[in-house]
This record gives sequence, C-alpha cells and structure tokens, in this order.
Amino acid sequence: MVQVFEDDNRLVVIRSHLNAAEGRLMRTLLDARGIHAFLAGENVAGMNEGLFANLMVRAGDRQFAEEILSNVTALPAQVRHDPDGEELACKRCGSQRVHPYVGPLPTSVPFMRPNAAPEDACYHCLECGSYYSEKRPRFSSLSLALAWGGILALATLGALWVINFLQAL
Repeated sequence: MVQVFEDDNRLVVIRSHLNAAEGRLMRTLLDARGIHAFLAGENVAGMNEGLFANLMVRAGDRQFAEEILSNVTALPAQVRHDPDGEELACKRCGSQRVHPYVGPLPTSVPFMRPNAAPEDACYHCLECGSYYSEKRPRFSSLSLALAWGGILALATLGALWVINFLQAL
C-alpha cells in the first residue's frame, strides 16, 4: 500500500549556498522556534570550503521560517584578489581562506630560513597551513642545486676516505 503524504510535509529549500557554520546557525534559530529544519549537505560542506549546504523545512512551515530568518544575514565570504584581479586560493587545498604573510618561511633545507617581504606576495593558508607565493622566488634554484651537489660530493669523498683509511689499517 502506498502512503500519500500531504503537500505541507514535503521539504523545500529556503536558503541555499550556505557554508556549514551559517547553516547550523540558521537551523538552530529555527529549531529554537519549534520549526524542524534539515541541513542538506552539512557534512560535505564542513569537509571542503568550496562546497555548500541547503537549509530545508517543511512546506507548511516555510512562511514562518522565512519570517524568522528575514532578520538574519549571513556574513559575506571574504574573497581576496591578487593584483591581476583573480581570486586567491591555496595551491595545495584550493581554500580561499588565505592571508598575506610576512616573516620567515618554513623550509626543509637546514639552516636556511628565507624571509618573505611584503613585495614577495607570499600567502599562508588557514585551512592546510601551507605557504606559497604568487611570484617567482628571488633566488635561483640552480644555485641551491649546485650548493647541495657540492655538499653531497664532499660527503661522498669523505666517506670514501674513511673507508680507504679503515681498509689500510
């Protein structure tokens, strides 16, 4: 037997393109007033900054829910632009939660801490914690490669000298 639901019980979208925090705030406001709300895509929107959720209520509660949410405005997303006018996004995770960074940059090279100056256009991602620059680096990677090659060559020659010395004993 097929059960037919009234038209007032179907779910309708009253707010769309919300991030997870905005959606939870609006759902809590509606729940406090006795309107059961559903946040479609809540978990997916919480995992990735670029995905959104939709706030849904029963069709019969739509008018009252709209009255409650009419005074609520979500904070606009802060979108930063580079000097060319393009939106800034992290090169690693794609998040738009980046801010300009000035100071020492973390590196895997021991005893080498390059500093990011304001003119370097260096950014720090608040989502994944990575640092990146929109400009080319100031120093050439060739000089760094030659320096590391020289250090490794000296280490190899030192190891060969120790092996030959130990064999001579």
